[in-house]
Amino acid sequence: MRKAFTLGPFILILVALGFNAVPALGDDVRDRFGDIESLFKQQQCGAPSGLLGGREPTARDYDWDVQHAEIHYWPDFDTETLSGTVLFTCQSMVAGLGEVALDFHDNMSVDALLVNGLPASYTHAGDVITITVNPPAAQDEIFTLAVNYSGSPSSSGFGSFSWDWHDGTHIVQTLSEPEGARDWWPCKDVPDDKFTADIYYRVPTEFSAPGPGLLQSVIDNGDGTHTWHWHESYLINSYLIALTVTNYAHYTDMYVNAEGDSLPIENYVFPENFDNSVEDLSITPMALALMDSVFSPYPFMDEKYGHMVFMWGGAMEHQTCTSYGYFLLGGDHWYDRIVVHELAHQWWGNSVTLRDWHNVWLNEGFASYGESIWFEYIGGQDGLTDWMTATTADPVFDGPVYDNPVLFSSTVYRKGAWVLHMLRFIMGDAAFFEALDYYYQQHEFDNADTADLQADLETSTGLDLETFFQQWVYGLYRPVYEWGWEVTGGPGNWWLTLQIRQVQDNTGLFVMPLPFRIATLSGDVDLRVDNEQWVQHYSIPMGADEPLGVEFDPENWVLENSTEVPYDPTAVDAPPATVTAMRGNFPNPFNPRTRIEFSLAEAEPVRLDVFDIEGRRVRTLIDGPRPTGPQGISWDGLDQRGRALPSGVYLARLRVADRVLSSRMTLLK
Repeated sequence: MRKAFTLGPFILILVALGFNAVPALGDDVRDRFGDIESLFKQQQCGAPSGLLGGREPTARDYDWDVQHAEIHYWPDFDTETLSGTVLFTCQSMVAGLGEVALDFHDNMSVDALLVNGLPASYTHAGDVITITVNPPAAQDEIFTLAVNYSGSPSSSGFGSFSWDWHDGTHIVQTLSEPEGARDWWPCKDVPDDKFTADIYYRVPTEFSAPGPGLLQSVIDNGDGTHTWHWHESYLINSYLIALTVTNYAHYTDMYVNAEGDSLPIENYVFPENFDNSVEDLSITPMALALMDSVFSPYPFMDEKYGHMVFMWGGAMEHQTCTSYGYFLLGGDHWYDRIVVHELAHQWWGNSVTLRDWHNVWLNEGFASYGESIWFEYIGGQDGLTDWMTATTADPVFDGPVYDNPVLFSSTVYRKGAWVLHMLRFIMGDAAFFEALDYYYQQHEFDNADTADLQADLETSTGLDLETFFQQWVYGLYRPVYEWGWEVTGGPGNWWLTLQIRQVQDNTGLFVMPLPFRIATLSGDVDLRVDNEQWVQHYSIPMGADEPLGVEFDPENWVLENSTEVPYDPTAVDAPPATVTAMRGNFPNPFNPRTRIEFSLAEAEPVRLDVFDIEGRRVRTLIDGPRPTGPQGISWDGLDQRGRALPSGVYLARLRVADRVLSSRMTLLK
C-alpha cells in the first residue's frame, strides 16, 4: 500500500537528495497559470472556433484487437514525403471475422496490403481502408495485417503532421491527439486499443529520432541514413506515438526512486537552445519524486522518461518521451508547471487511458491537478490555494466536465482539476490519495471512463458519490452562497450561529460540505458544515472561545462564489425564483455540437425549434411538457432527417404558451 501523502517529510527527502530549490510563487501567479496546453490545443485545431471531437468507436472496432505493431517510418526531407510499413499482429474477438478497417487519410497511398502474408482485397475511401479477411478468422485466432504506404501527409487537428525549420535545420514533427495518427500512418485510431510496439525510424545520419520505450539499436544503412529502433514493451495506442526528427543535441539526466532504482531521463533538445533547455528541464527528477510520492510508482520504470523539443507552442505527453515546445524553454523556469503537467500524463492518460474522448477530463483534469500538487510542494498551502484561486479566473465554466462540447476547453482542464480538489477535501488527504491509487491499480496499462472512476472511489472510501458526480462532473456551473453570522451567549458559553443561503439561478441545489475558519483569542478554529438546503442555519457551541471573526472557505477548497451578508434570522428555506428565459447556447460558435439552455418559471408544454437564417425550420428539438427550472438540450448540427447542415447563423426559438423567445447560434465548419 502506498503511504499516505505528506509534504513535510517529502521536502526533507528532496533536500537530502540535493535537489536545487525552486522559486516560490510570486504576484505573477495568474500569468504563470494560463492554460498553455489547453489554449495551444484549441488554437491549433482546424475548426475556426478551436473545436474538435473524436470519432465514436463502432462495433467493428471491437471485433478485433491489435496486440503488437511493427512500424517503419521513412521521412524524405527533400521531397517532404513519408513512406513506411506497418505490420499488425491481431486477434479476432468474434467468430467468422471477415472484414476489418484501418483509419488512413485518403490523400495517402496504399502501395501493398497483405493478410497473413498474402495479398488481400481492400478498398480505400472515406479515410478508411476496409480489408477482407479471407478465409474469415475464427474467434481468438491470431492473424496479421501488413500495409506498405507512402505520400505527403496532410495536417489536421492541432497540426498532426508538419515539416518545419529551426535555426536553419529541417524538422519533421507530429502530434496526433485525438485522431490525427491516420493522417500519416494506417492505424486503428481509437484510444482504447492498446498494443506493444517496435518502431523503426529511418532518418538522415545527422539527425536523431527519439521514440517511445527503450532504444534497441541505431544501424547505419550505408546510404546517408541510419535506422533508430525503439521497443515499447508497455501498452500504447495510436495517438501516443510520434515521429519527431531533427539534429538534436542529446543528454541524459537520472532519477533514483526511494527504492534505489534508477530511471534515465533522455532529453533531445535543439543545439541552439541547449543551456536553456538543460536549466528548465532540470526539475524533472524532482517532479518525478513528487509524482511518485503522491501517485503510484512511475509507470514505465523499466524504460525511461524524457523530452523531445518541437516547434509547437505547447507540449504533448507522448509515451515515455514528451514533445516539449521550443518556445517554453527560456532558461528561467517560467513554465515548470508544463513539465509537471506532461509528466503527470504518464500516469493519467498514458498508463490509465481514457476509454473514449467524452472522458478527456480523466487525462487533462488529472494532469492539471498534478500542477496544483507541484505548487503545493513549492509554496505549501498558500501555493495550493493560490493555484486553485487562479484556476477560477473564468467567471463561468461552460458546459459539463464530462463530454464537454469543446474537447480541450478550460472547463475540462480547470474544472476537471477542481473535481479532484473537492474530492480531496471531502475525503481527506490519506483517503483521497489511497482512492486514486486504487483507481489507478484497477486500470493500469488499460482504459477507464468516468463511471469507472466513480465506482472505484466509492469502493475505496465507502462513500456514495452519486450526488457529487451529478452536480460537478455531469452538471453545470457552481453554487453561489450568501452567508452571515452572529454571536450569542456569554463568557464560558459562547455560541456561533451561521446562516448559508444558495442563490444561484442557473442550476439546481448543490449538496456540499463547506469549510469555515473562526478567529478567537486562543487561536483559529476550523470547522466544516454540511450544506444541503437553499437556506440553512447552524448553531455551533464555542465554549470559552468567543468568535471574533469568521472566514468562509479560506483555503479555497470548494468551487463557488460567495458574499458575506448580514445575518437574517427570518430567512426560510426556499429556492430562488426561476424565470422563463432563453439563456443562449454554448459553445457559440460551435462545431459539431452545442447545448441550448433555457429556464421555465413553471412546468408547462414547450416547443424548441431550430431555424436557418431564411426562417426555415430545420429541426424540432423539444415538443412537449418540461419541468420548472433551468434546463437544456444538445444540438448536433443535423437537420430533422439527420443531414449535416452547412456553416451559418441559426436561431433557437422557444415557444412557451403565448411567448416566443429566441437566440442566435453560429455553426462553423
